[in-house]
Amino acid sequence: MTRLTIAVPDELADKIKAAAGGNVSAWIADLARDALLRQEAAAVARFEAEQADRTWDLDRWAA
Repeated sequence: MTRLTIAVPDELADKIKAAAGGNVSAWIADLARDALLRQEAAAVARFEAEQADRTWDLDRWAA
């Protein structure tokens, strides 16, 4: 496991500690994992939208 050091404003640190319920590392790791998954899903959606054959549905329903 890799240790990372981050700096945040004091007020934010207090809110993080309160929200984390005692395990700031796990809380931050969960949030980071979720953010990365959202970014990956958005990238896949953009790729799919760019590659979509928009005529497929039109041809299918026109028949």
